[in-house]
Amino acid sequence: MSLNSQQNDTLVRYTESRKNCFLPLNESLAASRLNCSLHLPTLTISGVIRVVITFVLFILSITVNTIFLVKLSKQHKKKAPRLKVLLDNLIAANLVETMIVMPMDGVWNITVQWYGGEFLCKVLNFLKLFSMYCPAFMVVMISVDRWLAITKPLKSVTKGVHTGKYMIGVAWFFSLVLALPQLWLFKMIHYSEPFPFSQCATLESFQSQWDQAFYNFFTFGFLFVIPLFIMLICNFKIIIKMTKVLRPKFNQMDLNRSRNVLPQVRMKTMKMTIAFVTSFMICWTPYYLMGIWYWFDPDLHNKLPEPVNHFLFVFGLLNPCFDPLIYGYFSL
Repeated sequence: MSLNSQQNDTLVRYTESRKNCFLPLNESLAASRLNCSLHLPTLTISGVIRVVITFVLFILSITVNTIFLVKLSKQHKKKAPRLKVLLDNLIAANLVETMIVMPMDGVWNITVQWYGGEFLCKVLNFLKLFSMYCPAFMVVMISVDRWLAITKPLKSVTKGVHTGKYMIGVAWFFSLVLALPQLWLFKMIHYSEPFPFSQCATLESFQSQWDQAFYNFFTFGFLFVIPLFIMLICNFKIIIKMTKVLRPKFNQMDLNRSRNVLPQVRMKTMKMTIAFVTSFMICWTPYYLMGIWYWFDPDLHNKLPEPVNHFLFVFGLLNPCFDPLIYGYFSL
């Protein structure tokens, strides 16, 4: 089980506790003798609102990311080549996340159960986690790149665009590798009572609760904690460097020299990087905190109002919409 499947894990946890009351579909005749029932989830009003918001964000994200991808393609001279390549790939990663996560989330909330079969169950959940890793890792690479450009400008210029391509390759590669377990963990679960119901989930994919907890924290660490830690360290070092260079005790000649080393454009891209990190924190922190809460309290969905649950999960979908707007603001 991973963080990106929390909306369906409510059903999985409930069926886990009631599994002795149910038989597989091929034993449906014997199931009629059991005096057990399962209150399967249905599409509620708050669920409908979530679906509408999801598809509105889907259209918005495609629109703004496409616009700024085109805008970036016309800025060969205005933007530093390596930063441009990194921003190109951040926007591309946002589009991948938009085109996989948002439609999948919206349609799955409408249908409630899974109708796509075993193959799509595995592949789409793999692509979902892959597309969530990509933007996080791209923002990390942009933070590292800006740290190198500001704290070690000569070395950064020497390495040039080839370093940027190497960093991008690392981001895409690790996104692919870290998402691979989804292909083995997700599978189809079938029940026959109170009516035929199929779900794509990770039920019984782990040998113990500790195995499941380890995978949850592993995913949480690489999706949120480690990227955020690297971003904060890079931006902290950037701020320290800028403070030392521009502190008031320097004389006018020193200030003029510092302005030559760190021109206005570099200051602007530094602010843009900090804005990307801030957006990442604001959008994803509620989502992951909710996920952690679910791990320790599986009955949370009965304690919080349903609209609150939906709102906090949809909150993470704002990040692909914010990134191009941040770039657009700092590039004007």
